[in-house]
Amino acid sequence: MTSFGFVAVSRSFLIALALVPISVTKSLAIEPSASAIIAWPGLPEDDLQRMEAAAARLYEGRSIGTVERWRSPNTKNAGEVKLLQSFDANGMPCRTIDYTIRFEERRDRPDHYVLNWCRLPEGTWKIVELARPR
Repeated sequence: MTSFGFVAVSRSFLIALALVPISVTKSLAIEPSASAIIAWPGLPEDDLQRMEAAAARLYEGRSIGTVERWRSPNTKNAGEVKLLQSFDANGMPCRTIDYTIRFEERRDRPDHYVLNWCRLPEGTWKIVELARPR
């Protein structure tokens, strides 16, 4: 049995995804474009779309360490996503992406998340939690 789900480094994000089933067999539960499912606390839909677009630019053909930035002219929220790792898992190409979100009202205390994304055979990218080697 292969277990997938999410990896998060923030209690607020962990709470946001806790309502989504995270253990499935040989499939993944969360789509990167499913903004209604992935609820980044305090991040409006437009900001989320900007962040997702920045992250999507890292999926293919980018070097480790590449950073993509985003900023909302409406909310003044901003952030960056950084490609930390490219690897294969269970026959799928995967990427580890580091997210930093700076909310306008608390720029000096950014939120930080690290997520693994893997591409399924049909081409969609999904958030996954990969079992650590024993």
